[in-house]
Amino acid sequence: MDFISSNLSPFISSLAPAVNSSVKAFAGNRSIEVLQDQVKKIFLGTGMRLTHTPLDLLLARPVSMVETKLTGRTDFNPYEEGFLEKISTKELFTNASIEEALFRVICPQLIKSNLPFGTGYIPEIISAFLFGIAHLCTPKPSFTHIFMATIAGFKYNHIYKSHGLLSATIAHAAHNLSVIKIYCFMKNRERLEQIKLTSSRIKTRLKQMRITLNNRKHAAKQTKINSDSIKSEDCLKLRSGRVIKRSNLAGINSMKAAASCIGK
Repeated sequence: MDFISSNLSPFISSLAPAVNSSVKAFAGNRSIEVLQDQVKKIFLGTGMRLTHTPLDLLLARPVSMVETKLTGRTDFNPYEEGFLEKISTKELFTNASIEEALFRVICPQLIKSNLPFGTGYIPEIISAFLFGIAHLCTPKPSFTHIFMATIAGFKYNHIYKSHGLLSATIAHAAHNLSVIKIYCFMKNRERLEQIKLTSSRIKTRLKQMRITLNNRKHAAKQTKINSDSIKSEDCLKLRSGRVIKRSNLAGINSMKAAASCIGK
């Protein structure tokens, strides 16, 4: 938390002159201080939630491994395929606003006013668990998702108590947006790898088809050469046969001529 404050405070202070000049025309100095304080709380609360997001994913890893062993499930996306790619930032902020108002304000107040033991941290603990159980309403709920939502409930309770409802709402929406973007990025990377693998297989297949086609062309060419050689050999045999036949016929004619001369 101190690390976030030390890094964000100079940035927020650098924005102060612009905020002062734009707001002074409409409000007094007190309003400017309130606005600066609110902006600082939003930045700090959102930064704290986003800083702890990798830790939440790391804590959920053993739960996801156990659930994978028990159920065989590997994809813990609680929604239908393609839903997260279509959801807008406005819908994320609207859902976060409703959930934060319900589980950070209304639910603890009801617990405090109706339960005899609803004092101290009890309302926040119960509301955090109810926030996790509420994620059973998703189309494809999982123990991993409920576990992560419960941890998030404790974090949002802390942000709400230390920085206010608006900061908790923006932190909630920013967390959901970052997780969805990471999920979509991983999905798109898997699809891209599958496309690359399919393309490589197609290229290999085309190469094999080219080699086969070249082999067939070579075989056809060789067959044509053999056919031409056979035809030439047949022609030579036919010609030699004709020469022999003519020579034999000439010999017979000469013998006939000699015989006729002797008879005379």
